[in-house]
Parts: sequence; C-alpha cells; structure tokens
Amino acid sequence: MLIRPYTAADRQDCIVAFKSNMPAFFAPYELPDFEDWLQRQETLNSVTEQYYVVEQDNAVIACGGYFIDPDKQDARMTWGLVHQSLHKQGIGKALFLHRIGVIKSVCPSCTIGLDTTQHAYAFFEKLGFSTIKITKDGYGEGLDRYDMEMS
Repeated sequence: MLIRPYTAADRQDCIVAFKSNMPAFFAPYELPDFEDWLQRQETLNSVTEQYYVVEQDNAVIACGGYFIDPDKQDARMTWGLVHQSLHKQGIGKALFLHRIGVIKSVCPSCTIGLDTTQHAYAFFEKLGFSTIKITKDGYGEGLDRYDMEMS
C-alpha cells in the first residue's frame, strides 16, 4: 500500500471509489462537488491543503485530504473515502493517520475537525474524535451529519 499525493491521472479512480460509497456514505448530489474538488486539487501545490490517494497493486483504492487555516489554528479533513469493496481492511485508518501526521507536522496546535454520517462516526470516535453536533438529515433524507473534533 502506497500513500502519495493526488494527480490528475487519479481522477477517474477517485470518482469510481466515491460512487461505490453512494448513497450510504455520500449523497448523490455531492458527486459534482467532489468532482470540482478533484479538479481544483490538480493545480494545487500547498502545504496547507493537500489531497492523497492510496495505491494498491497499481490501482487507486482510496483518497482523502486536509485543509489548514493556520490563522485560526484549525484543520479540516476533506473528502476521505475508501472503495466500498475494501472497507474494514485498515486502508482508511492508514490514510487517516497519515493525514493526521502531516497536519500535526505543519500545524502542531491545530484543532482537527471533520464531518461525516451516522454510518461512519464510530470509526472516527475510535481515532480520538468527539461528536460536537448532529444534524438530522444534514446531507439529505436519512443521511445525518455528524460534526466531530480532535484537539
């Protein structure tokens, strides 16, 4: 398993992985936002914003990134996902811990936040995050939004 920065060549594999997680983890209306995000990442080269992919057997199987606002000492995890067929194999955890490590090296005192659904919040709790707010149907009908933080 190799974790490396995202490139334009990874775009389609990331979209396939995203679609594999609809509708349980992502609402269908989020797909265009994700595609726009990927396009923006293709020209980005910044220590305060980075997107990564996980490659296994020469295939991209997961992706996720972060954004840091150093003035606010705040970091946000962005668009983290593993192809649905590969859930519960430690891939998401490895990518997540990689991103946490990079954030802490760039901004050691940052609070790290994320938002997720009722289907994934327990994963993040195991990694030290606490739920600070729940919004019923926050991503659409039947898809609640959990705002979480790690300080």
